[in-house]
Amino acid sequence: MIKRYFWYWLLGFVAVDFLTPYVLAFFYPGYHPLRQVISDLGEKGSPVEATFGWLSVVSGFLLLLSLPGLTAYLKQFASTKISLLISVSLAIFALGQCILSGIFSVDRDAETLQYSMIIHQVGSALGNVGMLGFPLLVSIVAYKFNHKRAYWFLGLFIFSIALASLNGYAQAHGWIYKGVYQRLSMIAMYLPIVFVLVDTYTKRTTFIHKKTHAL
Repeated sequence: MIKRYFWYWLLGFVAVDFLTPYVLAFFYPGYHPLRQVISDLGEKGSPVEATFGWLSVVSGFLLLLSLPGLTAYLKQFASTKISLLISVSLAIFALGQCILSGIFSVDRDAETLQYSMIIHQVGSALGNVGMLGFPLLVSIVAYKFNHKRAYWFLGLFIFSIALASLNGYAQAHGWIYKGVYQRLSMIAMYLPIVFVLVDTYTKRTTFIHKKTHAL
């Protein structure tokens, strides 16, 4: 059942993880999405701290549930090794950026560096690396079939890296509208998964020109 409905788990992950910061912002008086980063919603003392953490964990588990079916689906077009690598890259994001970041909240007002903040920051960083690697690995699979979509995924990989670098620079230097750059970076990272969702929903592969059967 987990494999058969992997598309729904993956769609649920995208919906929950992407929409959470926009929905919760309405319940956080004084929160400015354009000027503040998403992790501020889950910071200690936030009125939506518990909800943000809970939804982050839920999104992580939804992504993990989708991986067995996604791996099986990709094996139709790629080797077991590359299929597993793609799933591992997403698993790193699910564990680091979603689950660990959701469980261990940030307390920027603490006088000393806390273990929870270290785990949160490291998990978030590793998770982003995993998600950034996803379009690159998919482009390798697509290229084996000489399909033009390989260049789409490669372009998305480069685009994601560029926006992630800009986002990191904006946060490191305290730019006023750092929230904008973080959200643009998020959109770039989610686009490859959205493309995969569309492809699998229409039961067509972007790697070969023929219809496939749903798992």
